Amino acid sequence: MMRDREITDKIELVKSYVNSNLGQWMESPRNKAFGENKRQKYQLFQKNPDDKILFKLESGNPLYIEIWRFEEALTFLYANKGPVKVGARISRNYPGISLEDHLMKIAKKVYNRSSDAKTAPHIADLLVLADIAEFKQIVPVMGRKVQGVKLKGI
Repeated sequence: MMRDREITDKIELVKSYVNSNLGQWMESPRNKAFGENKRQKYQLFQKNPDDKILFKLESGNPLYIEIWRFEEALTFLYANKGPVKVGARISRNYPGISLEDHLMKIAKKVYNRSSDAKTAPHIADLLVLADIAEFKQIVPVMGRKVQGVKLKGI
């Protein structure tokens, strides 16, 4: 399991990246890794720096992502070593758990609600932009290529 100090150090890298790029329009690094798509550009801001990171989407919609989600994502990626699927499963019969599935399960318990915002793609983007992780294509058992992410150096 990833130690608390390692997670804290990586979270500081994320915050540093956000502070160095405040308010700049950015494209998702998923465009380069997986091909152009209709992914919205976004600006990054810190809201209560120890609490949330704001992705202000091109549409004007805000997406606030709590720091605990980044911490959970880092722990999950470290525990799984290789690349993991970024997005949610297409069907209940789809094998394995994705970063999105993992984060949604925790959020449902934390907030006691039946659904949650999809945050894994943006978390993965920021981990890649901060040079902590990298995107990889995965061909799971079902044979359909999916977007994956893995921590660098493990």
